[in-house]
Amino acid sequence: MGGKFSKALLLGALVGLPSGVAITAMYFWPDANLMEPQGFYFGRDFLNYWTGGRLALFGEVEAAYDVSRYNALLRAWFSPEQSGMAFSYPPHALPLLALFGALPYLAAYVVWCLLGAIGFVGVALGGRPARDEKALLAALLLAPIVWVNVIFGQLGLLLAVLFVGALRVLPSRPVLAGILMGVLTIKPQLGLLLPLVLLLAGAWRAIAAAVATALALIALSLALFGLEPWQLYLSQTMPLQWTFVTHMDGFFTNQMITPYTALWSLGVPVKAALALQAALAAVIAAATFMTLRSPASWPLKSTIVAFGSVLMVPYVLAYDLAIPLAALVWYLRDGRPRPEPISLVIVGALWALPFALTIMLQVNGIPLLPLVLLTGYAWLASEALRRGLPRNAQSALSATRA
Repeated sequence: MGGKFSKALLLGALVGLPSGVAITAMYFWPDANLMEPQGFYFGRDFLNYWTGGRLALFGEVEAAYDVSRYNALLRAWFSPEQSGMAFSYPPHALPLLALFGALPYLAAYVVWCLLGAIGFVGVALGGRPARDEKALLAALLLAPIVWVNVIFGQLGLLLAVLFVGALRVLPSRPVLAGILMGVLTIKPQLGLLLPLVLLLAGAWRAIAAAVATALALIALSLALFGLEPWQLYLSQTMPLQWTFVTHMDGFFTNQMITPYTALWSLGVPVKAALALQAALAAVIAAATFMTLRSPASWPLKSTIVAFGSVLMVPYVLAYDLAIPLAALVWYLRDGRPRPEPISLVIVGALWALPFALTIMLQVNGIPLLPLVLLTGYAWLASEALRRGLPRNAQSALSATRA
């Protein structure tokens, strides 16, 4: 990666971290009983992953999809003051989470965060950093998106490993890419553009591996837990998740990063905002299709897919930015874009996400975070489309094998 881009990333990290420290002190710093100011136990969302895994080990997964019973368990296991939560992942995620549920809570949280951080750095770099990439390594370790996931105890860093890792290995190891994509179905809304990628590339082995992996995980969940958890997930959990989108009430609204969020924060009615989000998703899908058929480099195409994927659906939160930001480092390092002033500004602003721009929304009601993401997507798409006329995606993918 060019030195200018490394410095832009490092500057973005240094700009974003102070606001992150301030937000952590205000909202997340735990007391002596490990309770955060907003009434959540330390590790916050990791409670869901650990508890889901624990219930899988105990054979009581139905409790994960019964909100009242689930929250009673959280208050019994962690603190009577624990605020309400909901387990939102499909049952085929539970066998994977059981690996963490087998550990004591704090030990599992540390392992979770370490695996996520190491995986994020690894998938962004595609290997070990070069000796002259100290600024880049510092930018990765100090990246606000890493600390957002650590503070929230979230899954975003590991999802980046699955998503970006799959795209990295698709040209050379399509079966492994398909397996990673199959596991990614535990959060399926983030993978809406991946079938387009696979079909245009004619990556039939990857498609077969993805379908087989997803079906194997689903079959395993049915064998272990039966049909009832799936019935509860489809009839109760999914409708509950949709009410979060339509009601937009709570702290989580400040962490949403989609165009729908920007429209809602500006006062656009929910139905109109959802309609505009759907229209924009169609535009993004069409633009992504065009870029995938262009002669642009595979890292650039993959980064466009990563950015488009978090902009396609109305409900995506800040910690999921790990996916496009890991892909961005891949492109800057291997795609060798020109370090023009506008691109340096965009890269620095993206890397400062999400703390600083979240504060702007909280204080001034300005939805800068989705606007910066859209700007980043537009910049990447224009980089791809100005490099020549479209050509067959299979030949473009084949060229990456050379």
